This record gives sequence, C-alpha cells and structure tokens, in this order.
Amino acid sequence: MHVVPTPLLNCPHDGSTLLQRSQSLVCPAGHTFDRAREGYVNLLPVQDKASLDPGDNKLMVAARHRFLETSAYAPIAAAVAGKTIELIGTAISRPFTILDAGCGEGYYLQALASALAADADPAIIQLAGIDISKWAVRAAARRPVPATWVVASNRRPPLPPASTDLILCLFGFPLWTGFASIQPPAGHVLLVDPGPDHLLQLRAIIYPEVRINERTPTPNTDAYAPVSESRVRASAHLASSQVIADLLSMTPHAHRATVEGRAALAARSSLDITIDVILRVFRRQAI
Repeated sequence: MHVVPTPLLNCPHDGSTLLQRSQSLVCPAGHTFDRAREGYVNLLPVQDKASLDPGDNKLMVAARHRFLETSAYAPIAAAVAGKTIELIGTAISRPFTILDAGCGEGYYLQALASALAADADPAIIQLAGIDISKWAVRAAARRPVPATWVVASNRRPPLPPASTDLILCLFGFPLWTGFASIQPPAGHVLLVDPGPDHLLQLRAIIYPEVRINERTPTPNTDAYAPVSESRVRASAHLASSQVIADLLSMTPHAHRATVEGRAALAARSSLDITIDVILRVFRRQAI
C-alpha cells in the first residue's frame, strides 16, 4: 500500500478548508496556523483546553516513548495493524483515510504505517494523528511516518465531514459525536481497551486489592453499531526498574497507586506482566 499524509484539514474556528501557504495553514476567513519546526500544527482552540497544558505532560510522554520502544506492546501494535488491513479490504479505488484519535507519541501509527507499506495492495492510505497533548504530538512528528500530525481534541477532530474511513482509538476516550462528524456511513471505529487481566502483576503490587478491569465504553449514540470483538493476550518481561517505572507513568494507575504500592514497585528490578486487551470494531450507521 502507498502510505501518505492526510491532505485536508479544517479550520477549528469555522470548519472551512485550510490551505497551505508557505509554512502556515490559512482558511478563507484569514485564520492562520503556523507549522512547528517538527512539522505538526496546533489546531486546538483555547476554549477547548481544560487546562493551560492539557493531556500528557513532557515527562509522561518521554516515559511512554521509552517503554513502547522496548517492544513490550508489539503484540498490540501487530493486532491493530492486522485488524486495520482487514477493514481496508481489497480493490480500493480511492484513497482510504485513517485517523489515530489520541495518537500519543506515535508508536502505533508508525507500526501501522510500516505494516501497510509492506502490503502489496496498490491502495492509497492517508494517515493522520491527533492528540490534545502538544508534547505527544511533538514527539510523534519526529517519527519517520508519512502522517499529518495535529494538536486537537477528539471532541472536534479537524477533518472534513465524511472524510475518515477508519478511526483508531487506542486506550483513549472515544467521543462518538466528534467521530461521527468526520465519518461517512460504513466508516469504522476500532477501539482498544484493557482486558480483565491487563497488567495484573503490576496492579497486584500497587493496590491492596486487585479489581477486574471493567472499562468497556459503548457508543452513546445510534450512529454506531458493534461489528466484532477480539482479544489479544501476551506476556512481557520488564528487565529494569526504569522500564517498570515508565510503564506505571504511562497508565492511569500512576494517579491511583498508594504510597506503599509505589514503594513496593520501585523496589522491583524486574517484572513479568500479562498483556490483555480487547479490540472492538464499530460501524458508522446511516441515520
């Protein structure tokens, strides 16, 4: 497959098409957005920020990058790529657009781009990644990925209506109204969420009592219907206290662990973990 950046973005203020002008994107009304040195663009309006620095901070992004580069989560990336290729199908006569909504520092989209490029199908695949964290998008834009990187919110993805065939939401927060605003009928959303045993060993150390993961968000709109569900289980060996600390930093458990739990985890020089995730596909309905 031929992988290229998504060519079209919409102005976050009035929804009109942004046009390239030198190193800036400009809409017909004159709203201007400069590209950063790394190549990404910030399309997150001030009114859409819940804080001065929303999303993962610089240290959290660095920890996530270090951990993901160990390839511990490679089975998840492979499963996402496989499911994506399945959803693309064959004999595509037009460009197929994929958005990673909550792309983080770009690990999964890079793995996906590599898998797509290795496929002999002649289809043109357009990639984009958005995240509310400027630090995450800045890190993602440094990766050698043919993608359009944007600081933006899932609440109002800055892509044209009916432009996005597949939305990936990996360990993120799906905002279904925002997703529906950019997808055509028969478009798909692929969610990846923790399964019951995900990081069970880590949770057993940091909590007095281990609870079963129960987060299985479902669409709060009739615009989407479930298509399929599958599970990926694997194991990984974390060979240093730094890798263990990085894993904790990139999960919600970093904010929930007890003081005693943190101390117990910090004392570990290695840890074997279970990877257990659920992949669920939803289809955009014509309503």
